[in-house]
Amino acid sequence: MDYFSLAEQMLSVRARLSHLPAGEAISDACGGEFFALSLLLLDDAPGCPSGLRRSMGVSSARIAALLKHLEQKGWISRSADEHDERRVNVSLTDAGRELINSRRREAIERVAAALRSLGEEDAHEYVRLQQKMLDALSEDTFD
Repeated sequence: MDYFSLAEQMLSVRARLSHLPAGEAISDACGGEFFALSLLLLDDAPGCPSGLRRSMGVSSARIAALLKHLEQKGWISRSADEHDERRVNVSLTDAGRELINSRRREAIERVAAALRSLGEEDAHEYVRLQQKMLDALSEDTFD
């Protein structure tokens, strides 16, 4: 099997998907500032910059810039931890929570419609294979 050609084909499909309106909405909901907001929403507790950095796989400088940007937009607030003043807690504001809930709902509706068009069996298989690909790419060893 020619895995190189399959990889090229997969990357081409992913690139085209990301430029469709539905793909852009999904990418927006899953990347950058919305990824950070989603992490804070799903954690349902104040986060910390280092935890967000690890979860997002970005540098400390990138997280600092991202949090500054999100705070300027009024979507998060930062405060000193009451037990450890060296630690900073990051929390969603009401505006941030409303925004990310809306974006996630829109993305979920679009993905659900796409999955519905695949049919039940193919939809389950697609999600299963995506999880399997995530697991494979998460491993640092490739043959």
